[in-house]
Amino acid sequence: MKNYVSTFEGWETLTDEEAIEAATEKHAKDPKTSVAYCAFEVSGNRGNSEYLFWFNLFLKLSQKDHIGWA
Repeated sequence: MKNYVSTFEGWETLTDEEAIEAATEKHAKDPKTSVAYCAFEVSGNRGNSEYLFWFNLFLKLSQKDHIGWA
């Protein structure tokens, strides 16, 4: 398994809100983009739990903005 650098130490203990805030502070972008950057940073092993955490959080934010079929 490839070694990777974690986006945030202790990411496992963050709530969704804390993770969004931390990602936004780190990347200084809107919440969805900042979370996507965090997922991208650890995407070398898509089966790892940190990647899944950030990717799933990105999906939650994406679905929150989606209205109807447009």
